[in-house]
Amino acid sequence: MNLKVWEEETFELLLNNGRFQITDCGPLCSPINNFEIKRDGKQRLLLTTRSDENSKKDTLKFPELPAGTVHSNIACATLSSSDMTVVANGVMPFDQLSRQNPATRTYEKTEKAWVHSLEAIPSDVEQVHQLIEWVDNVDTAFYHWPHNLEEKLETVAIRTLSGGAEPLTQRSQERTLSLRGCLWLNIAGHEIYIAPFQNHKRERPSGPGFILYKKFPCEDIRRKIRECLSFVFGLPLVYLGYTLLSEDFKLVGFEAVTPYIIDERAYSLPALPPAPVGRKYANLIDPNVFSRTVNSLFLHYDELNFRHVSWIYWHAVCSPMHTQPVQFGAGIEALQTAYGKLNKPQYKTKLLDKQNAEHLREEFLKIVDSIIPEDTKEKDARNALINKASGLNNPSQDTQNERFFASLSLDMGDKEKNAWQRRNNAAHGNTTKPDDSVELIRDIHLLKNIFHRIVISMAEASNQYIDCYSPKFPIRQLRESVDAKDRFFFEG
Repeated sequence: MNLKVWEEETFELLLNNGRFQITDCGPLCSPINNFEIKRDGKQRLLLTTRSDENSKKDTLKFPELPAGTVHSNIACATLSSSDMTVVANGVMPFDQLSRQNPATRTYEKTEKAWVHSLEAIPSDVEQVHQLIEWVDNVDTAFYHWPHNLEEKLETVAIRTLSGGAEPLTQRSQERTLSLRGCLWLNIAGHEIYIAPFQNHKRERPSGPGFILYKKFPCEDIRRKIRECLSFVFGLPLVYLGYTLLSEDFKLVGFEAVTPYIIDERAYSLPALPPAPVGRKYANLIDPNVFSRTVNSLFLHYDELNFRHVSWIYWHAVCSPMHTQPVQFGAGIEALQTAYGKLNKPQYKTKLLDKQNAEHLREEFLKIVDSIIPEDTKEKDARNALINKASGLNNPSQDTQNERFFASLSLDMGDKEKNAWQRRNNAAHGNTTKPDDSVELIRDIHLLKNIFHRIVISMAEASNQYIDCYSPKFPIRQLRESVDAKDRFFFEG
């Protein structure tokens, strides 16, 4: 196995070296003679098994389901060695092929299956000294990382020649030193290091990296931290799994998952943070500024309903252009709903007070009774009007938005208001000009600005935001709309 288990995922080298056997085949054809598991070109876990031609799967435990059946895949397989047990979760066979093996001249069955996750957790989690999360889509082109990751490697080669009066020994020693950037953060008491790996190919503006934790934080905490980091970095981090190390840096467990990538477009996004990450330059990370923003998001995570909101946000960013206004609008409305549940000064969400609203409803129902009596044949119309009675006191969405933004002390200019109308047009399928793509893109950036400003304001994460609508991405005060004069200064 790779000596530097902290350098990359090790499950392929560990599981494919001949020490492991599949002791519980789950939904796979068995008995299995040999297997291989690896990631394919899309980071999916692919398990390939080989068995005798007459091997079968257990149809009592795993019956064939009718085509089109929707169900949760809970099928598992177990891989075992003398000192470790690995569970493959969500095993889904999708291809079988029988052919002759030239070496044995017998027919064998090759079966391929997707695997959702591989997991090996030590029985004593107290022995875990460090957890290394493997992530992809870490920026490698834009940011300058403030801290250093220094790695020294010493290689000793010894050669012994025999046959003479005394053995002849030769010795060679080589030392190498490498430096790259990283970032240390303390997020709600959890110390982490995050760093990208060197991307020599430069095929895209991001690449693989890792997040290093002390001990073994629970999955929920780590997921929240990843989602907060993604938003502040302006790139969705793709989770691949983790490696568990003991105090003497030996592998004691791991997890590998088939990641959810949203869309391949996620890998081509340029990093564009919603708020400044530093005091002096847009791409020079200041640990204090960055830490304050991430910690504020993490602290207000549940209040913001951020798991749901960030899911909407990244799907909006990666979706086709003509649907983005709808999805950014949905994210903004989700934030409004979350804000309404907070114990803060509330914006007025109704037109009339409770007493007058009830009076209005009663009078409206009297009018309905007088126009369409209860014994009328037009019952559909009557029922529709009665249902509308409960919504008479609700202001329009535009009015609610204005009140919501005002309660957060966020100025909205004409450009932002027009962009919100674009969201309504997209949601209701209103006709737009065929050559209106330039204005559509501008309005998408405005809606993205609005989303950023609301999140930053609700989380009290910064006093500024990066305007992704205006040329040169100016830094603005959080309260300012894009109609304000351009700003290019940073605040500490």
